Amino acid sequence: MNTAILSESSLSLLHKTEDRCSETDGASTAEPETPCSASSIESVASVSVTVENTVVLHNVSHACPGTDKRMLDLIRQTRELSELAFDEDALAHATKKSHWKLSLLATKDLSVLCAFALTKITNGALSIAKIAVPVEFRGLGFGKALMEDAIKAAKKGGEVYEVALSSLSTAVSFYKRLGFKAMTAVKVKTDFEVVEGQVYMVKKLRPRPKGK
Repeated sequence: MNTAILSESSLSLLHKTEDRCSETDGASTAEPETPCSASSIESVASVSVTVENTVVLHNVSHACPGTDKRMLDLIRQTRELSELAFDEDALAHATKKSHWKLSLLATKDLSVLCAFALTKITNGALSIAKIAVPVEFRGLGFGKALMEDAIKAAKKGGEVYEVALSSLSTAVSFYKRLGFKAMTAVKVKTDFEVVEGQVYMVKKLRPRPKGK
């Protein structure tokens, strides 16, 4: 998988104003005042986008994305996708207090959002609460690319032993191909709500030491 990862130094220009942001969690979670125009939707759909042409942005600050217009537009696209996929603004959950982190998969020129995910590490497990891919990009490997990036990052963390998520029944086979197993016969405590009709799934990364 040739998806690029934007380094912290590369992101410094995009987030040069982030240090001056307020520490409050509830900032800037409202919908943008200017809706997405029909022309911009058409331009996104007409772009030839491949996984090899994308970059993963980690720990994206939606509350203060800086002045870079590309980042502001990616945040707008993320909010719109979230409303379509979950009927809510998932970015409202990504706050300093909640510790949920926002990751974006976008084209390398930062013009088109290809997927987003909310993740959080708690008690040795990486929880994935929300992951969504625009309709026009589904089935092209973008969701898999973002999941594999999250799993790779989790493996690097010595204190992360498994990855957990709640899957729609229609997506269970997709996650099984990534090494997840359905946990249908056990009751578990998670950092996210397991909606009725969904399946709780876990991918083991390494054995847990005794007492953890």
